[in-house]
Parts: sequence; C-alpha cells; structure tokens
Amino acid sequence: MGGASRLVGPVLRRRSPGLLGAALALVLGCSGGATPAPAARPAPVVKTPSVRPRAPEGPPLLPAHVIAALEDEDATPYLARRGDEALLLYAAGGTWRTRVLGADGAPRGDAIEAGPVPADVPVAALRAAPKGYLAAWIEQLEGGRAVRVLALDPAGKPLAPASLVAQTAEEISWLDVLPNAKGALVVWEVPREDRVDVVVSAVAQGSGPAIKPTTPASVAREVLGWNAVATERGAAVALVLPRPGPAAKGERAPATKAAAEDALDAAKLGAVSILEIDAAGKVSAPAVVSPEPTARTDLEIVAAGGRYLLTWTDERDIDSAVYLAAVEPGGKVVVAPRPATPPSGEQALVSLVAPSAEGGGRALLAWEDMLRARGGAEGRGAGRLIHLAAVGPDGALGAERAGLVFSASGPPDLAADGDGFAAVTLAPAALEAAGGEAAAPPIWPTFVRFGPDLSVRAAEPVRAAPFAATEGVPYLVRGLSCHAGACWTLASAAAGAAPRQGEAAGAGAPLALVSLPVRDSAWRAPAFREDREPPPRATALRALVEGDHIARVAAADLGGGALLAAWVTYFVEGASDAPRGQDLSATLAVRAASASGLGKLNVVSQRASSLGGVAIAAAPPAPAAPGRQGGAAQAESVLAWVARERGETQVFVTKLDAAGAKVAQKRLTTAPRKKRGGVPSEASDVAIAHDGAGGYIVAWIDTRDGNAEVYAARVDRTLNRTVPDRRITSAPLDASEVQIAVRGQETWLVWSDARPAGDAAGAGDPGGESAGDIYLARLDTKTLQKLGDEARLHASPEHSRSPVLAPSEGGLVVGWVEEPAGEGASTGGGARIARLDDKGALVGPPVALAGPEGAAVSSVALACGEVCRGVLASAPGDAVSLSAFTLAPGGGAASPPKPLVGLTGAASQDVSPVFAGRSGGSLFFADDAASGSGRVRWMTIAWP
Repeated sequence: MGGASRLVGPVLRRRSPGLLGAALALVLGCSGGATPAPAARPAPVVKTPSVRPRAPEGPPLLPAHVIAALEDEDATPYLARRGDEALLLYAAGGTWRTRVLGADGAPRGDAIEAGPVPADVPVAALRAAPKGYLAAWIEQLEGGRAVRVLALDPAGKPLAPASLVAQTAEEISWLDVLPNAKGALVVWEVPREDRVDVVVSAVAQGSGPAIKPTTPASVAREVLGWNAVATERGAAVALVLPRPGPAAKGERAPATKAAAEDALDAAKLGAVSILEIDAAGKVSAPAVVSPEPTARTDLEIVAAGGRYLLTWTDERDIDSAVYLAAVEPGGKVVVAPRPATPPSGEQALVSLVAPSAEGGGRALLAWEDMLRARGGAEGRGAGRLIHLAAVGPDGALGAERAGLVFSASGPPDLAADGDGFAAVTLAPAALEAAGGEAAAPPIWPTFVRFGPDLSVRAAEPVRAAPFAATEGVPYLVRGLSCHAGACWTLASAAAGAAPRQGEAAGAGAPLALVSLPVRDSAWRAPAFREDREPPPRATALRALVEGDHIARVAAADLGGGALLAAWVTYFVEGASDAPRGQDLSATLAVRAASASGLGKLNVVSQRASSLGGVAIAAAPPAPAAPGRQGGAAQAESVLAWVARERGETQVFVTKLDAAGAKVAQKRLTTAPRKKRGGVPSEASDVAIAHDGAGGYIVAWIDTRDGNAEVYAARVDRTLNRTVPDRRITSAPLDASEVQIAVRGQETWLVWSDARPAGDAAGAGDPGGESAGDIYLARLDTKTLQKLGDEARLHASPEHSRSPVLAPSEGGLVVGWVEEPAGEGASTGGGARIARLDDKGALVGPPVALAGPEGAAVSSVALACGEVCRGVLASAPGDAVSLSAFTLAPGGGAASPPKPLVGLTGAASQDVSPVFAGRSGGSLFFADDAASGSGRVRWMTIAWP
C-alpha cells in the first residue's frame, strides 16, 4: 500500500490557492511520515467549497448507497477492501460499528457493534488481514497515550476485546497497520521537537481469537521523516536522516539573517536510508540510498515488481527536483537516485501510488512544477496542474504523461485502477457543450479514471441522490479505492442533510458509498494527456544561478549547441553592505550551457552598473593558434557592459572564450563624468553586435552632453578601438534602450525616444513632446557615419519602449512594448511587431499583440528565420507568465500567445527574456525564486 502525502509538504509550503474557499483536509493513509509538530497525516479528503454557483443541469447522478449516518459531519469513517467485499468502521453511540459491503457497494446486513470507542481517538487505521481485518487506534489517556488493536472476522465481528499494544506518557502523533502473511505490524510515531522516533510492535494472529502484540521496539530515533510500506515478509521503512553530529566546536554562527535562514532550511534536509522489519518485528540495519543531505521530508515508498521504489523532493541543485531510486529487498540499491524528469524548474513531489495486483508493476508518480502553465491550460479551468506519469520497477517514467487540475492545496486522492489509475480531484465542473461560458463554474469533487496509457476513460463530478439537498454534491469525499474494475469513494453530507427515503437510520450526516463508473459523460474532464499537447511548449527548464535579484540578461549562440548567458544583478546605489574600503556594485557573471550540462560560473566584475545592462555578441570561430593541439577553431564572444568606479560609469568590453572565461578586457569610454546641475553623467543600456569583419560595434545611451543620446563605437578582435565614440542622435529629449544589428555594409540601431511628435530628426518644437516612440538609424558599418535621417517606425499615443531586433530573410524584424501613457494610465498595453525591408522601410503596418487574458505585456523576445518566433512576458494574475507566439512571413497577425510557464516572481518584475540564436529554441530570462532570491533560467522550447 502506498503512503499518504505529508501534511507539511512542498506543495503546502509553497502554495495554498484555496480557490473559492476550497481546502484539503487529511485523514488517513497506508503509511506514515514526519511532521515538525504532532499532526495526523491521513489520506486525501476533498472538501466541497461552501460557496457554490448554480449547478449545470442535465447529466444523471452517480450510483450510490447510504451505508451509515455519522454523528459528526467531520468524523472519519474507515474503509478496507478484502477481495470483492469491503468493511466499513465508524464510531456511533459510543461504540465502534462495522458493516460489510458487497461487490456492488451495497450493505450486507445491519451494522455490528464491535466494542467501546474512547471519547478521543485522534488517529485510527483499518486494514485487511489474513483472518479478516485489523483495526488500531490511539487513545488519549490522562497524562499519556495508548495504542490498541482490535481483530475482526470477515463479517466485521470482533474476535476478542481490543488489546493494549503500548501505553506511554509521551505524545503519539501517528499510527498505521501494515499487514503481512502472518499478521501485521503496528507502527507509530513519537514527536521530538522537529524530529520523530518510530516504534513498532508485531501483532500475531494464532489459532485462537486472542491477539498477541510483541513488546514495542525502536525502528529509528530522531529522524526528520519516514514512510513505510507493507510486504508479505513484514515491512520496509524509508527514512530521512539528519546531518550527522552537532555543529563543530568553534563553528562560526551565520553572519547574516539570510545565512541563518539558509542554515535552518538545510537542517530540515537529510539523507535517505531504508530498513526492513520482519513479521516478528525484528528491525534490520539501515542501508544508505542517497547519502547527500538534500532530501525533504516528503519521502514516499511503494513496492513494485519485487522492488521498492523511493521518491522525494531533492534540493541538491539550485532548483528542487523530484528524485527516484529503486532498492531490492535486503537493501541493495539497483537504481541510484536520479531526477525523475528532465529539468523543469522547481518541482515538488505530490504522491507515489503503488500498483494494483493486476497493474503489471507500474506505480504512478504525481508531481507539480512550480514554473509551468497553471490548470487553465487546455481550457480545464483554474487550479494547480498536477503531472502524472507511470513508473516501472526500474525507476523509469513512461512516455505517456497526464495533467490533472486540482483547485486546492495538498494532494488529490489517487489510486491504482487495474492497469490504469483513478483520481478524485477538486476542479471546475462544466459541461463540454457549455464552451467558454462567462459564468464561473462551481468547484466540485470530480473523479477521473485513466487508462493504461493515461488517457481519460471517464470523468464526472461526484454527485449522488443522497445529497439532493446540495444539488447532489457531498460535503466531503474520501477513501478512493478500486478493485477488479470497480472504483468507489466515500462521500458524506453535512449534518442535518438527511438522506432520501430514509435510507439510513438515525440523525446525523449521511455517509454514502458512491460508485465511479466508466460511462459516457457530458462533463468536461479536469484532466488531459500532456504528451499530446501541441507545440509551442517548454521542454526543459533549469536555473543557472541563484542569488541577488537580476536586472538584465543577455545570451549568445556560439554554434554546435554551445550557448553563453550573461547577466547583471540589481543593485541600488548607496545600499551596499560591502566592507569599508571596498567599492562594490552590481555583479556581472557569465555561464556556458549546452545539452551536456552547465559550465563553470564566471564572475566578470562586482563593480557593474545595473542601469548599464549587459549585451553579448558571438563571432565566428577564430583560427587556432599555430601549434595548438587539434588545430580546431576557437569560439569567442565579447561582452559589453558598464562599470562603476569611484562613482563614475564607463563602458567596458570583455572577450570570453567558449567556456565563458575572461580572455581580455578593455575600457571603451573615457568620458568625463562631471555633474551637470547636480545630475551625474551616466552610461547605460549597452548593446553589441559582431561587425562581420572580425570586430564589434557597441552602442549605448550616454548623458555626457546633457540629455540622454545614442552613442556608438567600433573595436577590432583585440578590443582596440577602430572608430572612437560617436554621437548618433541629437534630439531635445531623452533616448533609451538602444539595440543593434549588422547587415553587411550597414549597421542598424533602434531605440525609444521621447522627442517631439512629427520630428524625426529632432529639430522640431519641444512643446510637442511624445510619450516615446521607436526610432531607427542606419549607419555605415565601417565608419559609423549615419546613412540618411533617423526614422520613426510607428507613431503611437502610448509609451513605446524596450525594443528588440531580430535579423530575418531580406531585412529585420523589430518588436517593442507599448504601455498606456498619460494621467491615470496604469493597466493595459501590448506589443507590436514591425517588419523592415533591406532599406529599413516598413513592410506593412506593425502587428499588434495582446497579452493572454488581456494582461499588459512587460517585455518581448524575438528570433526570426523563415518564421518569427517570440515570447511575451505578461502578468495576467499576481505573477509574471511567459507565452509563445509565431508570426509567418507576410502574416497580418501573430498566432494567439500560448502559455509556456508561470513564474514565481511578482507581477512587477522585469524578467528580461532573450533568445540565444535565431532558432528560438533556447530562451534565457530572470525570475525570483519562491524563496525570494533571484535566478537566471534557461528554457528550451519545442516549436511547430
């Protein structure tokens, strides 16, 4: 049997959407794990939101049988299946009561009184056993706790009074029963501040009715987390062990609050081990599965194909990832720990479901990507998107992937269903025929049955006649189980909602067993096959660095699959914590990336200017030096950036090798930076391009002459200037955000300029100031002399900013952001894409692009070949998302933006997306991690 997900786990820590008041309660599971405080960690319970819109009409209700009446609507019933039958255990009238259910879910006879129930039972468990069933529970005693176990025959009758297994003055926070061929093991958990002890007692059922528990024995002491799975021989227990030993004597305390928080987080991570317990309760020595102390406490273990599969969320890399390992009985690791999926940003384990007896040994792995499109993908409505994949005994995931929408925190209820799987989730309930109705659909418990290939076989809201008072929708749904093609779930009503036709005696909350059949349905399924999702889509996502917030990102394609990414961090002048005497500003760094992995992180400078930005240009490989082994050409690139030294900014150029290491560096400008009227002269917004003849052309914004103007210079391969600083623009108002592209004998610059409307050259009346438009200048590549007048690309009443350039067949493509200008403008805005011919003239009007759901666009990235591919950054909610679009040659409109990822940073963050190369296959961008630190991420994209 599979373990239950943790109450305090990665999903709950990172996100709790609670859509329309929906919450996930946890009640009972097949195995345990650790929490920092005493708390039950039961199996998932789906609770219907109290606020429900009007129900859709038409589809029939599901088959159901009322099987009991609960005195408390929040009371926990327990159900265990044994072959074609099942047994219900619940408390009523001060006694435990049992009731046998047939293969069709209907009760077989009346309820049986099975013995007194204590006034306070925080946790209980019911499992099928060789001679019938075993129930165990924790009793609250004055000054302590007790564990008792009760044996029941197949008809639910007690074989003997409940037996005392253990009594202690200590807290007991969790308990479970793990059946085996000879009896069962009862395991429980004793909390120790932020750690727990695990204790076991073997329960043997001999020839007589009496139960004979063994003396409790320690399984593990002061572990961070644990989980267990029953086997024919006893049980296997997976452990998360803390870092060995106390802090070294004399070890220095963390210097900062952030360092102290990191140390605290690290203390919650541990190494993974496994041990076995035989049927007599003898505990084996633990075997190491993952020695690195990087595992969270959400550890899961199941038995599959004669092996144990272990999975957990691991933090050994920058992004947390779901790891898998396989272990043979006896403790031999046969599949070393490894990421379960390709990199996809931060991940969190949701659950691992054991295979059924007829399932062919395939378990089900469920996880969540923190940086992926939410449940709104495929039109399934709001909610988290839980990913599903079958996993074999070798730890390899199947090619088929499914997505499941879940509109609550915690995990959905999942179970093996023959050679497929089943789920009960909480999701928007809508009819397929309703299409894109304006009214928000109700959020209801909904079941989904998946085939062996994870295709959706059936899906309907859990609605049944016993809950007619609430439109057929129950108050709580729990206890999903499947056997021989029949799936059930327990469902209960709120107190006072009496069952129809008096099907259950007594007052209270009706409890029904609802069948979940495979049948045609008019309901829209909250699940879909993800591997059939058409491109564009993100295929991999990983972090290059974690640290300070990121101000600007740049990237270049060196050829042969080699990429370089560069970035500059965000730094507020005057807010430095640098030691006295050190002049530190923003950090400029570079890292190589390829399909084989990430290269070394190279810090170029810690005196960079955030406003200066960073740009990178790649050159064709230079011939190898004479005598160099192999004689291969060497790829190189040059960075343009701005350094701040002694309070002044100057433009620098740095040559890099293919690994991103600094080869040479020179200062490009030596402009005097005297204050004019109290405002210092600044250089900012650098751009760079290879000139096609062995050198580079650099452009930037400079205020040395008063207002901000565009400047350019040219350097050779050795970084010596061949054309010194040249002022390109001369306008009465400020220019910003220059971009550059070289087309043979011509170099083209585009930038945003607030010069007077109707004055391209800047000689007009300053009284006609515009909100800012995009301008183009053509230069002679060799001399940087202007070729004709500057041209406004598009006159707009909005503020046009953040231009990007992409070379294309026969010209260039320019993209930029337009945001509302003027008093009171705070929302709206989109992007425009303009095509230019080889003379710089517009080819047709610019194409307007809107963000998904009408959200304002904050930035755009472009890569153009035969087709232009782009990514928009927008904030349709309270965070930034990236969406992909395409624009065909001569097309009058772009494709509708399709969501790629939803980021964790705030909606106001500038993520600075940029493509490396013309294919659009690699995108680099900034993102704030869930912890609040800044990250640079690399995403690969599959395009149509």
